[in-house]
Amino acid sequence: MRKRGPDVKKIETIKRVLKSYPNGLWIREISRKSKISKSTVHRYIREYMKNDVECVLKISNLMEVYKLKRK
Repeated sequence: MRKRGPDVKKIETIKRVLKSYPNGLWIREISRKSKISKSTVHRYIREYMKNDVECVLKISNLMEVYKLKRK
């Protein structure tokens, strides 16, 4: 059984996908390219990746585009 909390491999995968698209991607595209479910991608970005990812476009609650923050 996996321990509670974020899966580091999933975080790395999401970051790798976003790094390939510096202008950002919406949740569905991040999900497709990372092969991680949309709900998981959304939860990880909201809960575990706040310091690494920023929302660059939000159209109501239906579409949000995210990209990696510059360091």
